[in-house]
Amino acid sequence: MTVTVAKSMAKTARSPLVLALVASATVIGAAATPAVAQPAVAADQWVKVCRTDEKQKKEICKTAFDLRTSGGQFLASIAVVEANGEARKFVDLIMPTGLLLQPGVKVQIDQNKAEDGKYGMCAADGCVAQLVTSDALVGQMKKGTNLTVTAQGQSANPIEFVFPLATFKAANEGAAMDEAALKKRDEAIAAENAQKQKSIEDQLREQQRKATQQP
Repeated sequence: MTVTVAKSMAKTARSPLVLALVASATVIGAAATPAVAQPAVAADQWVKVCRTDEKQKKEICKTAFDLRTSGGQFLASIAVVEANGEARKFVDLIMPTGLLLQPGVKVQIDQNKAEDGKYGMCAADGCVAQLVTSDALVGQMKKGTNLTVTAQGQSANPIEFVFPLATFKAANEGAAMDEAALKKRDEAIAAENAQKQKSIEDQLREQQRKATQQP
């Protein structure tokens, strides 16, 4: 069963860096079969960005991932936030609107024990959820296959957002992406998503044309 995403979340060119920065501003189940948000395609790579916090005099890095539909539409985003020299980690999430806020979310790596996250704030195009964790969860992510975020829909039905972890370890342990490279990547993603959207619209127009020609 595929999640129906609110139109306000159908963004085609949102950056993991932007989403991570928005999310980090808050820091520093039913028996039915869960619905599943389909894994991202195209820009299915984890991205690491870093900056220096002038107040703390520490480097803060975020390893982020945008989850998108096969058509390039934005579903959700996750960012692991780590400050140099600190054992405490944060997992920041941008979730769609239309979910129940009080139950929060559960974050689980494969079959490991799930951890609880709570919503902090909502805007017109999404809600921020966060959990405080440690090296243990990051270690699980480096070895894991999928990270699953489970939220609850309006009918208290579980909805799963599945983030593939294949490239997390390399991104998290590798060098951060510089601003120029990040901009170039985002522009390429935006162009690809625009082309996908155009293709979908062309197909719909062709179907409508054929339908009007039928006797």
